[in-house]
This record gives sequence, C-alpha cells and structure tokens, in this order.
Amino acid sequence: MLQVKKLQNNQEQIEFSKNIYEKCFPIEERRDFSKLIEIYNNDLLELNLIYKNNEFVGILNYWQFPKFLYIEHFAIDFQSRNQKIASNILAQLNQDNQLIILEVELPIDEISKKRIQFYERAGFLVLPYEYSQPAYRKGEKELPMHIMTNAKRQIKEYEYQEIISTIRKKVYEKFW
Repeated sequence: MLQVKKLQNNQEQIEFSKNIYEKCFPIEERRDFSKLIEIYNNDLLELNLIYKNNEFVGILNYWQFPKFLYIEHFAIDFQSRNQKIASNILAQLNQDNQLIILEVELPIDEISKKRIQFYERAGFLVLPYEYSQPAYRKGEKELPMHIMTNAKRQIKEYEYQEIISTIRKKVYEKFW
C-alpha cells in the first residue's frame, strides 16, 4: 500500500528525506537541506515521505498555490525503483483534477530522455516555452530546463508566464 505523509520532526524521517534529496538532485537543483526544513516550517512548502507497506521509499516536495500544484522535488529511493511507485503517486495526484507543474532537465542524455518519457506516460506534456530554473542561491546561474504539466490542453503563453512568475517569486527569489 502506497501512502504520502507529511514529514514529521523525527530524526529517522529527516535523515531519510535528506539522504534521498542529496543523492537524487545535484547541488544546483536543490537548496541546502537545513534551508529546506526552515522553509517547510514557515511557508507553503509541503515536504512529504512516500511509504510502501509502512517503509520509506521516496520523497514528494511540492508547493500548493491557488491555481496549481508545483512539484519541486520527487524521487524514489534507488532500491525501490521500477516498482511503479512514482507512476502510482502521480496517478493519485492526478485524481484531484488540479493543474500540476514540474521541471525536468533538457533531453541531453539517456537519463533525462527517460525521465521526460516517464512523465509523458503519466499524462504530462512538455510546454513549448523557453524556461530556465532560477538559481537556488543568489548569484548562481539559472539552469535551462523544460516545464511539464498534466493539463489536458495546451497552456496559453499568458497563463504560462503567470505560473512561472509565481514559481520564480515564491519558490526561488523569496529565499535568497
């Protein structure tokens, strides 16, 4: 049985979350973990653990905004991959019929291409607009990426700009 539960102030949960976060995302695609916890305790960020049969198997960190849910980090522990856990979690999120936004790397290697294909199989599509992920730390470079969404229709450019503006201001720049 799969469950998504909020991260608790529990050393075992925090260590598991930190371990996956730091192993699965390069430094330029994440905050310092202590900053992540600080934001979680004081803002709209939701840090969650994914459980399978009451064992930690992944993380799902997202921001719930009025018009959309932005998945900032989503990862399954290496030992638990290829069990359809991530697909099932995305299917659960899609049941709410809310607009979901996430970032993916450009398809420059086999791993990034497979990641995009995974999200496409889950019903997401790459938006046709240029995007650079803002830096997590002031003064660092932005990263060229794609935005993907579960929208059943193409997002118009003005809608896209509104979404990106919200993410830029409330997820990144606010915490420099």
